[in-house]
Amino acid sequence: SLHQPQKSGGVTLAQSALAEAAGGATAGVIADSVLYGIDSWKVRVQQSKSTGGSIRDLRVLFRGLGPTVLLGSVPVFGGFFLIYAPTKTLLQHYERPELIPLASAACAIPATIIGVPADILKKRLVLGMDKTFLGAVIHATKEHGPLGLFVGWNVNLARDIPFAGVKIGLYELFVHQYMMWHGLDPRDHISPTGAAFCGVVSGVCCAFLTSPLDVCNTYIKAGRAGGSTSVRAVSSHIVKTEGITALFRGVALRSFVLGVGSSIFWPMQRRVAQSLEPSGRFVY
Repeated sequence: SLHQPQKSGGVTLAQSALAEAAGGATAGVIADSVLYGIDSWKVRVQQSKSTGGSIRDLRVLFRGLGPTVLLGSVPVFGGFFLIYAPTKTLLQHYERPELIPLASAACAIPATIIGVPADILKKRLVLGMDKTFLGAVIHATKEHGPLGLFVGWNVNLARDIPFAGVKIGLYELFVHQYMMWHGLDPRDHISPTGAAFCGVVSGVCCAFLTSPLDVCNTYIKAGRAGGSTSVRAVSSHIVKTEGITALFRGVALRSFVLGVGSSIFWPMQRRVAQSLEPSGRFVY
């Protein structure tokens, strides 16, 4: 009979999941902090008809860096890997790797909901709607009620669920091919260098594919959607008033952020997780 996977030496699947979660939270904080300013610039470009996002004071690009990264990156990436890592292991154990992208998309649901407040507050700060983190919290709840910090959550889900599925699916595919190309067992841990390469390619591909949803998300968070939170209504309005190319505004910056961010995130996530996990592979 099949038993719950556990590592040699009595290390449980839950302990491994905690190590992966710690790796995800750490890598998320580092990658998001390093690229915070560039991502903020992308947000300003997305909601501006000018190509540069009209930045007069560069300090606005770094507003809320500390609190929004801690509020968003730690629970989002930590929570995602806490669920995704053991799910992936079980799917591999039962020889159902084709379900990994679907599992990734499902795991993105709670992680995305947790991260909505940080997304809203960051956009309010870097777009100049508020000058302080506390002010952003007060104004968001005052304008939209107690759930003001979750406005547009459906757009975040519409963007992040396919993003997670496609990105993880591509990443795992590239990892598998990378390991096979180098004559390694696909079940072994990939090197940080290999993780960086696979991360960059998958990140850039997903950045382009999900750009329209990201633009719609920015419009809603910036209050430029006429009160609508419907992806279809907002995207139609953007196309009618500004043309279809507006849905890809900031795509170069988004590709840069996700490409470079992935090259930082995946090697760091693997290093931290592996350092916390006892050596040895899963036995059944």
